[in-house]
Amino acid sequence: TSELEIEVIQSIALMFGWTSCLGHLTSGGTMGNLEALWVARQVNPNTTVLASRSSHYTHQRMSEVLGIPFKEVRTDISGRMDVQDLQKQLRKVKAPPVVVVTMGSTGLGKVDPLAEILELREDYEFRIHVDAAYGGYFGLCELPNRTAVHYNTLNQADSIVIDPHKHGLQPYGCGAVLFKNPEEGKYYKHDSPYTYFTSNAFHL
Repeated sequence: TSELEIEVIQSIALMFGWTSCLGHLTSGGTMGNLEALWVARQVNPNTTVLASRSSHYTHQRMSEVLGIPFKEVRTDISGRMDVQDLQKQLRKVKAPPVVVVTMGSTGLGKVDPLAEILELREDYEFRIHVDAAYGGYFGLCELPNRTAVHYNTLNQADSIVIDPHKHGLQPYGCGAVLFKNPEEGKYYKHDSPYTYFTSNAFHL
């Protein structure tokens, strides 16, 4: 089953334009997002989570569990993240934050303007986590250009969560978390004697 899981993760990663990544299956999107925020905190212990008002409610709760400051970003009239307000928030934080970009909000199906958010990286340093738990598979569809442009830039995110048990049509609870940089697996490693006693390969 581990070999099957590796194959599944590689296939999902290719949907986002990643030919190599770190990832594994989870029980659902909530656990996947928790791990992504945890890794973001490991990368930068002083980080702040910036997420829009339309993002899944668990992002704020998980930030509390992890002890990460959480700041809400306004949404525009259509329910997407307001890029101008995000820019104001980026000016205020001291350490590089993690920006949660929602690709298909659960309530409205709205897609945050990832392409425009990425342009802010020219002036600000921040990590991007994409919550595509609900809308990730819509990237396989023929989308209007105004939406497709954001799906086409998913390969520039640092981490992505997607739920095969939603539009992947799996009949059981199943999420997946992926990290663009496989080296971030170092944060998962531990010295449990019963995990690595048979192989030096990274353990799922």
